[in-house]
Amino acid sequence: MENTEKTESLKTKKQGRKKIPRWRIVLYIVIFLILGIIALIPGGTAAFRAKVMSLLPVPRPHELHLSPDPETRGREQGEKFRWQITFLDKLYIRYFASREKFPYYLERAAELFRDMDPRWTAELKGMAETSGVNLKTLMLGNSFLDMGLNASGCRQIIVNGNGGLLHSHNLDWDNLGGIGNYLVTIFRSSPQPGRYRTVHLGFPGMIGVLDIINEHGIALSFDQVGISNGKTGLPVFIAMRDIAETCDTFEKAENYIRNMPEGMPFCIGVSDAKNGTMAVFEREFNDSKVFKRLPVNGILTADNSVWGTRNTKHHTVDLLAREKNPLTPSDVQDLLRHPKIMLGCNIYSLIFDYRNNCFYLASGSVPAAEGEFRKFPLF
Repeated sequence: MENTEKTESLKTKKQGRKKIPRWRIVLYIVIFLILGIIALIPGGTAAFRAKVMSLLPVPRPHELHLSPDPETRGREQGEKFRWQITFLDKLYIRYFASREKFPYYLERAAELFRDMDPRWTAELKGMAETSGVNLKTLMLGNSFLDMGLNASGCRQIIVNGNGGLLHSHNLDWDNLGGIGNYLVTIFRSSPQPGRYRTVHLGFPGMIGVLDIINEHGIALSFDQVGISNGKTGLPVFIAMRDIAETCDTFEKAENYIRNMPEGMPFCIGVSDAKNGTMAVFEREFNDSKVFKRLPVNGILTADNSVWGTRNTKHHTVDLLAREKNPLTPSDVQDLLRHPKIMLGCNIYSLIFDYRNNCFYLASGSVPAAEGEFRKFPLF
């Protein structure tokens, strides 16, 4: 009797389950077959992704005005970008190292920040509280490049044009787990005693910068020229922000760079729009030796290699810039999207035009420089 009841109960459960329609099974099989064929075709995956992306609206960059107090600005960023920072934690930061090694790098990041100016930790603490992301994870997210956990490629073109100095940069990255083009953010920082007003480009969760300009026209951009051996005293993205916030002249910015603590290799383009001054500062190894490279005929370029004091010859970005001789923002835009300069992983393309109090930014699609350059006010 008991067995009969169990059998009837099982029959009832099976009858209660909804049978998957045949058409849906066929649809799933077709979709998987199509995706499999696309993956086997050379370049098929990229072409398919490009087609899908072309059907979606191009997102505008985010924009956030930040308070001068470190902890407050951290809270402001964490509150506005809670889900974006969480996504970057789950989809990007946690893949810097294996599950076994990840705790080791978290501790190294915490040790690094303990030896830095407390203002940077205060800012990350505020962000951790409002975003819900672990403080040490945020510390690693702001120092992973300096620890040798990633590599990227970028291009810089700085020229004295018809209307003043134009400072431009293509950010070429690995698209942050596939969502980088949706995370490009314009940060506007308020001044405070001893620190200047700035506008910088970055991603949610960053307290450092990728490109920055201050109210005095001092601009900085970064190209990676090698992988760090892991020794660092100050993350380069945070150093760039500190320079722009505290240096009102080119000379002060140069002095800061030359006296930076030991750390990762870098190529930092620095310009002073008020005086038309520019230079590239390169550090090839994890040490303190810095090369300074000056412009030739009002043109200065950089890529992901150390040129030393040499300026042209085998560097495509430099050869093309001199051939085209860009004098206007439109000219520079054409160069930034040139197929021999623009990389397929170009997340954003930027031009600072301080004299005209504006900047141009292409973002939202990849490669970004192929798309529209939107115009934004600076200060």
